[in-house]
Amino acid sequence: MDMMDSIPRDITSAVIKIAIWVIPVIFLVKIMEKDNPLSYLGLRHNFKKGLKWAGWVSLVFIFYFVILNLTVLESNINFQMGLHEWLNTILLVGITEEIVFRGFLLRKLMDSYKFWIANIITALLFVSIHFPIWFYKGLFEFPYILGSILTAFVLGILFGFVYKKSKSLWSVIIIHSLYNLLVSLFY
Repeated sequence: MDMMDSIPRDITSAVIKIAIWVIPVIFLVKIMEKDNPLSYLGLRHNFKKGLKWAGWVSLVFIFYFVILNLTVLESNINFQMGLHEWLNTILLVGITEEIVFRGFLLRKLMDSYKFWIANIITALLFVSIHFPIWFYKGLFEFPYILGSILTAFVLGILFGFVYKKSKSLWSVIIIHSLYNLLVSLFY
């Protein structure tokens, strides 16, 4: 299969992700009688504050990945990424997962629970959606899977914390997408 055949498939995959993840959430927010779903999700306000948080956390992630991979693990950077990885793994995963998990679930759980309880529940749900991907990619082997579970849980907690502090979903969308980019570059 040549690259031109994969482009329509990559775009179709992206449209399906949006249809499965984002549209139902916006519909649910609208059903909850929220006048402006984008404001409710945190996509309309605190953009500058969100960028500030995204910048600082992103710098920490970049520093961590560079130090760990280039000096400790002595791994190479892989710049050979196709449209599928750029579009679906880096861009859309950050957008769709953060709209669902921080913008909707965390926000809704905070109506009933204190922030940290809501954040832990959301982080556990965030871990659970990664199980099929790990299984599909053959990464579901003990004891390695424990590291993946712990990493996804800690990231879920961190993303929730940044979302609460910045009051902007853009901060965690940017951080999540950058994290996925760094993982794609170094692994």
